[in-house]
Amino acid sequence: MLKKIIRKFSPNPLDQIIKKAQKNRDKRFLLFWNRGLGDIALGLYAMVQKIKESIPDSEITFLIRKDLAQGFSFLEGVKVIRAPDWKRGERYCGQAEIKRLGLDRKKYDIVIEWPDPTYWVKWQLGNVVPKLYWKKEFERPLDEMGLEKKQKYIACQPLCETNYGLWRNLPPASWKLLFSRLAEKKEGVILLGKEPTPKFEGDNIIDLRGKTDLYTLLSLLQKKIKCLIVPDSGILSMTYYLYRSFPIKVISLWADPNHGVLKQNIFSPNPELIHIPLVEEKKDLSALDINKILCHL
Repeated sequence: MLKKIIRKFSPNPLDQIIKKAQKNRDKRFLLFWNRGLGDIALGLYAMVQKIKESIPDSEITFLIRKDLAQGFSFLEGVKVIRAPDWKRGERYCGQAEIKRLGLDRKKYDIVIEWPDPTYWVKWQLGNVVPKLYWKKEFERPLDEMGLEKKQKYIACQPLCETNYGLWRNLPPASWKLLFSRLAEKKEGVILLGKEPTPKFEGDNIIDLRGKTDLYTLLSLLQKKIKCLIVPDSGILSMTYYLYRSFPIKVISLWADPNHGVLKQNIFSPNPELIHIPLVEEKKDLSALDINKILCHL
């Protein structure tokens, strides 16, 4: 509570950084980012926009975890440097990392080691529509995935795959029930994510967890998926804010609506995207009735 009160009456840190940069005619920014994929759209987009609007000739570089590189390629007007051995969520000393990675500190006027977009660009909620720009070179062939050429599938992400907030996940037993009901309806299911756990079995299930990079995943969603069923996750944010028109229904599962795209409170830049959020109270997704999902398919 005290922290919230202090923040309410304190100057916005990003505004202070920009004000100082303008005064000193600084324009070369280096920002560390070692958090989630979804935050690229949910927070960093607005930060970049704010810096670019305030300092039009600014040069923005992100030092990132290597597995975020494809995600950052959707963010226009920035450069990235990969830290090959970073682990998600760990803090790193700016000066030490710059030296360890062989970077030239003199190339950057301002180094921001731990940006906080949740606080720094809170003003964006309900106002800014993030746009993740799709490029032709991102498209990937899907021929070797064993998919039926004329069939459209339902894609599911069983785990949000974050290092906090296990209450975000629908329990495995609920997924199993959903998959069996979809089998009864002759619906093909594709599983998405990084790790092939927990294990699910069924003749209607194609498990692509850990077998697709981000470009392939988003190519798949555009070409072969009619509905995405997903918790609050990086996949949800990347899909929701992808700046390209293609038809898809997204059923998102929530134990707390004060996060992610629901907190953002803004429409998708994809005019053909239909979003159906299902929210359960008291951070308990185990209470979600699977019929609530099935009635929207």
